[in-house]
Amino acid sequence: MPFKKTFLATALGLAALPMAADDDFGLYTELTAEKKLTETLSADFGLGFRSEQKLKSASRWDISAGASYKPFKFLKFSAGYVYMYERSPMESEANFTKKGKPNGYNVDHGYWDSKHRAFADVTGKLKIGRVSLSLRERYQFTHTMGTDHKRTRFRDPVQPGYVGESHVWNGEEFYECETVTRHKSHKNRHYLRSRLAAEYNIRHCPVTPFVSYELSNNLSKGFALDKTRLSTGADWKITKQHILSFSYMWQDGQDDDNNNDIHAIEIGYKFKF
Repeated sequence: MPFKKTFLATALGLAALPMAADDDFGLYTELTAEKKLTETLSADFGLGFRSEQKLKSASRWDISAGASYKPFKFLKFSAGYVYMYERSPMESEANFTKKGKPNGYNVDHGYWDSKHRAFADVTGKLKIGRVSLSLRERYQFTHTMGTDHKRTRFRDPVQPGYVGESHVWNGEEFYECETVTRHKSHKNRHYLRSRLAAEYNIRHCPVTPFVSYELSNNLSKGFALDKTRLSTGADWKITKQHILSFSYMWQDGQDDDNNNDIHAIEIGYKFKF
């Protein structure tokens, strides 16, 4: 009973998290196929799609492959690879002269880039009655390929009384407007992702509720905390082969990929054969 009350309070608290005006909302979906090779070894393949920008645009496609080794019921080792085709949305930032005086804007157009990710993790599990607690520690390496993108520069604000040609951005008029092609260099990132999760096995029920909390520490920046993620939801075991997952996720935006918090609905389907 204490766990039921705690889980319910956590789930309701997460669902009630307020969305700030600049927060994003998205939909994350994933299809996974898992093949049990031996009693302790299994392989999996996955396809994923994400939509963000208040569900207005696709933000990511990915394909993954991995393997897991489970020598004991309480211990599992996993490793895998993910290819991601990810979109960076349009961004605008104020431009300043060398003397610090505001002078227009730099507007980076939206673009797609490719990312290669490899990971290895270990998960420990502890069962207490009908409650299962797990801790996963994952090392993650991501290589972002270099790419070209467009930048539009707005310069020299129009002075009062001017009636000639002008260019408008962010409600302001400018004399000059120039679009150039810029090259974004490749980038490597190393992370340690720590996730603590709890799930409750309801007697004679195919639905298993869960809650998890994850920390992402940037190993290239002295173990700096770049991102946190909180999720709550449930797995529905339709049959032994078919599992449907539904959850609500909140993530803060402190890394290079996201500048704002994001709230997302996560839907997953797993087929075991």
